[in-house]
This record gives sequence, C-alpha cells and structure tokens, in this order.
Amino acid sequence: MTANHDRPETETTNGLNEALIATTRARLAEDDHTGMVGRLEGHLWDRLREACSDIRLVGPKEYLSRAGEPITQSALLLDGIMVRSIAPSSARPENQLMVAIQVPGDFVDLHGLPLGRLDHDVRTLTASRVAFFPHDALEEIMEDVEDARALWELTMIDAAIHRHWTYRSGRLRALASMADFLCEYDLRMQQAGRVVEDRLPLPLMQADLAEVTGLSKVHVSRVLKDLRDAGLCTVRNGVAEIHDRPGLRKIAGYDPAYLYLPESAPVE
Repeated sequence: MTANHDRPETETTNGLNEALIATTRARLAEDDHTGMVGRLEGHLWDRLREACSDIRLVGPKEYLSRAGEPITQSALLLDGIMVRSIAPSSARPENQLMVAIQVPGDFVDLHGLPLGRLDHDVRTLTASRVAFFPHDALEEIMEDVEDARALWELTMIDAAIHRHWTYRSGRLRALASMADFLCEYDLRMQQAGRVVEDRLPLPLMQADLAEVTGLSKVHVSRVLKDLRDAGLCTVRNGVAEIHDRPGLRKIAGYDPAYLYLPESAPVE
C-alpha cells in the first residue's frame, strides 16, 4: 500500500501521534540534532524546528512516496532506517533496486524541494520516526542565502554518497565492496549516535546487502563469513559488530573523504 507523502499511513492512532508530537518537539533541538543535520548551525536547526509540521511513527516497509508522485513536503528521518529504490513501472517488486540507505539525521528527499517529485520510491525499512517540513516553510528558510547554502550542502553530500555507491558496485571486488559498505555505514551511524560498543543496527537481509554491494546473494554469504573469520566484522541477526576498524578499512581501501565529515566529528 502506498502512503501519500503528505499523510503517510501508520498503525498509530491520532491520539498517539498528537502525544508523540508534543513529546518530541522539545527533543528535536537536542537528541535529533545529529547525523547529517547535526552539521547545521543552531540557529538554522531552530528554524527547522519551527518549520516542522508533524512528527509521525511510520511502520516498516511503508512507502512515503512513489516515483513521479507530486510531493509538497520533505522528510527528516529521526529514528529507524529508510531506503530509496528504483524499478520500472511494470517491474515486479523483487526487481526493484535499492539505490540509497538513509540513517537517522538524513533528509531523505530534500532534493524534492526544487523538483516537486522524485524519480525513485522512498520507503521505510524498519519502523521509523519521521519529521515533515512543508516546502513552503523550507522555501521561506532558504530566502536566507547562508541557510540555503547549508541545506544545499546536505544534498551535495547525498549526491557524493550516490557516486561512491556507483563506484563500489561497479569497480570493487566482492570482499572490498562489502567492507567498503560496512565502513561507510559504520561512520554514518557513528555520526548519528547509533553505535554502542562497536555494535550497530543493520536490519538488511542478504538480498539487500547484495543490492548495495553489487554482489550475488551467494557471494554475500561467503564474504560475510570471510569477514567474520578474519576477525574484522560479524553481521548476524540484524546487528553488525565491528571487531577491527583499521583492518576493515584496509581491506576496503576505504577513504571517507566523500562524506565530507566535519573536522570536529568524533570518528573511531
């Protein structure tokens, strides 16, 4: 079932949504100022907080928008994991291709502000908490040149991640490709404050990992075993545990420059 971007369907009641909004607006300036949006200056975050029209719980595997649908607001992921995917209109669901993973602190569709629609689907992978910002309110914020530049920078980093995904799936061999993805995901989740004692949620099936690395499902299973046996990383039951970050980055030949991490960012 497709949920309209302006009114995504959830299993929560209106009363729960109202309570959620009331309790999370105060938190928005604290716990939720993290990840990609954590790069934004405090005054801009305050403006976004005022512009936020709604905060909602969205169930797993629900669509916020479909390719080609008009959209009038943008979504900021506060908790959970979301994905973007592409499929021909006539394709079966299993033929869709995941082209991006979004982690807490990501604006999942800010590029839809000037475009008015997207060329891909946006959906949750897990139960998620999502904040919504009407485009009219965002356009008012962007009348300030510096604030517009800061939000534009987020979309540019998002584009850089897309380019790196193309490089990963097109050029890296199996072991390096998986290690590269895990290095990126680890850094992004560190920035979002979701890594605890070297463990981070990774709610992807082997088929999902095959899509993001350009490997077959058989290769994914083999590569994960190789990484585990080498004492680098264990992926099991929706959790990735990083045992040896330097070793994992060495296997990948990983350079995080494309993430444009702030110099002050605490990175392990």
